[in-house]
Amino acid sequence: MKFASQKIRFVSIASFILVSAACSSPGEPETAVLVRPAPEPASVTAVRAIRDAGASEESVLQINPLRDPAVKGFLAEAAEAEKAQQFDAAFVAIGKARNLAPEAPDLLQYEAEIELLRGNTIEAEKLAYESFKNGPQIGRLCQQNWQTILEARKIFKDAEYLPYAESKRDACKVPRPVRL
Repeated sequence: MKFASQKIRFVSIASFILVSAACSSPGEPETAVLVRPAPEPASVTAVRAIRDAGASEESVLQINPLRDPAVKGFLAEAAEAEKAQQFDAAFVAIGKARNLAPEAPDLLQYEAEIELLRGNTIEAEKLAYESFKNGPQIGRLCQQNWQTILEARKIFKDAEYLPYAESKRDACKVPRPVRL
């Protein structure tokens, strides 16, 4: 008998809780806190513009150097460090690659991009110009060199130089030959 009364008491308490929960009005809905993503740093935006500068189909010329396997390894290491946003480690890796090929224009340009990401705009601009002087002065790398200089001048707020840098970048493009 005692067992049956405990069972009835348990069922009646459970029923009361369920009925109370069903009859109660819902509380105030939680207001969602709107979180805006942090704006992308100017250096990241600049590097994206640099890498996109030579990606157009307008220039037909592409010059790729023969590459020492050790340099390729250091470049891969730099790319992984950059992907992990470890820009100092990327700088060290690209420095090792440059020790093997100190005047390689593509390595100079990559180092310029890493320097921008590290916040060293002056050094980035110098490296991009050095890359331009050592490079083919036409094609994709040339466009990236001048886009780097253009982005540096934007950071420096040098509006007078921007049209010149844009014209130099555009002069790097080699049109496709007309086919009949």
